[in-house]
Amino acid sequence: MLMELGFEVYVPKHLPSGPNSRTASVTTKYDSTLSIPAEDLEYLNTLNFYEDPISKKTAEVLNRHFSNCICAYIFPGLYYMLQSFTGRIFMRAFGHAGTIDYETATDTVPASSLRDGYSKPLHRLQKKLLGFNNRLVRFAGIHSKNSIMREMLLAKDRVFLAAAYREIIENEKPFLKSRSLYMPLALPESITNRAGSWKGGDPRVFFVCPNIDQIDYYRRIYQRFVEELGSFPYCIGGRQDLGQPAAEPETKDPNILGYIDRARYNELINTCSCMFYHSQEERHLHYHPLEAIVSGMPLVFMSGGLLEKCGGSDQPGLCRTYDEAREKINRLQSDDQAFRQSIQKSQTKILESFESEFCTEEWKKNFLPHTIRKLP
Repeated sequence: MLMELGFEVYVPKHLPSGPNSRTASVTTKYDSTLSIPAEDLEYLNTLNFYEDPISKKTAEVLNRHFSNCICAYIFPGLYYMLQSFTGRIFMRAFGHAGTIDYETATDTVPASSLRDGYSKPLHRLQKKLLGFNNRLVRFAGIHSKNSIMREMLLAKDRVFLAAAYREIIENEKPFLKSRSLYMPLALPESITNRAGSWKGGDPRVFFVCPNIDQIDYYRRIYQRFVEELGSFPYCIGGRQDLGQPAAEPETKDPNILGYIDRARYNELINTCSCMFYHSQEERHLHYHPLEAIVSGMPLVFMSGGLLEKCGGSDQPGLCRTYDEAREKINRLQSDDQAFRQSIQKSQTKILESFESEFCTEEWKKNFLPHTIRKLP
């Protein structure tokens, strides 16, 4: 989409460590379309922008060739970009769990994890002065007085929270709310090309839950799923490691498949009787329920989350209780064809705000004007 809008696109070649890279991948396919010198491209491809401070040389290369950066809201990488990049920074936000907003989230970043990268002398002086004047921070509508938010304040007219969902913007504190843009997430062709591929035949419920033994949030989700729906045949996908060599699992469940390659994942999407999606988060959504809908796989999901916001409260697959979820899964596994077809027909409404045409128009309206305005 960015290239269709007239931009050259550079993609970093190193991923963050830990769960932030769980569903990420690296591509070189855009490198050949760039007009920057080969030696600069080769140099950029050696760097880890997610974890390493930006050196003076790196800052010079970035600022010479780029005027816009769409940057993951991941630290310390975003902090270093705020320090060193003099163009516009669109901080990509896909929503947090619970009620936490993106400003408050900066308070959870350990100060010890942030090192100083390169910044211009004037920037360093401004930052030092800001550190002595909390009134300026408060006047800007900022509540969190940490070094990350001070960097954002210094870059105020060049910084935007690029929210994938409108619900994220509504939850923000004044500073980031005033700097927020609605930039929805379009489904890639690798997913949309698989429309209507579901055939069924496998009685299992497909559930996705990564890092059951490593992250307590997911452990509790798994335990609730098994407690409520474990009487049905099921299988669970999702990586069960954090990038380190796999340890002996604490959770002994043969239905946990762990990491599965794309071909096997597609096979499960195409054949399992349905997918269950647990999340009731109001500002965050995973990809896999959208993939299920595209394929035509019946989706049974809990109310209160973004899926309900996108599709409405009259979705046949929506459940307000786990008793209701059990009843609907039982109907699907009993081959209630009329019920299955009603889910399949209605759930496509959820995809409307993820369609390429819709997202392109929103980016043209909300993102594009900021990229052509003169930098301060």
